[in-house]
Amino acid sequence: MSKKLIIKGLIVFGIILVVANYQKLYKTIIPPIPEVVSSYADGTSSSLFNYSTKVFAEVRNIGGDGYVVFEAKVFQGRHEWTKTKSIYLKSYDTKKVSLIFDEVELLAEDPSYNTKVYTLGGMD
Repeated sequence: MSKKLIIKGLIVFGIILVVANYQKLYKTIIPPIPEVVSSYADGTSSSLFNYSTKVFAEVRNIGGDGYVVFEAKVFQGRHEWTKTKSIYLKSYDTKKVSLIFDEVELLAEDPSYNTKVYTLGGMD
């Protein structure tokens, strides 16, 4: 009888610990779930003799704490360039990220871009 009571007490104590520390457990056990909130590109990183395109994005993490990878692709004519940046995001945090593409040419077609974000070690 006392063994059953001890086991039940341990189970109740374990449930109380999980409920009391739910947010901390969530942040450390659940992987990041990143998403791009908004993005745009412009030529603000250009200088007089060096033309470039800078891709900006706001990245939000709706999962646990961890590293995420921001990826941007820029297209100009038949050319395509891809760059990535790894950032650490806390749970429910939003950060602004940017990547500069010096490869684009001033007198060629207008460049276009796309962005995505995924957890470090996995591609969505």
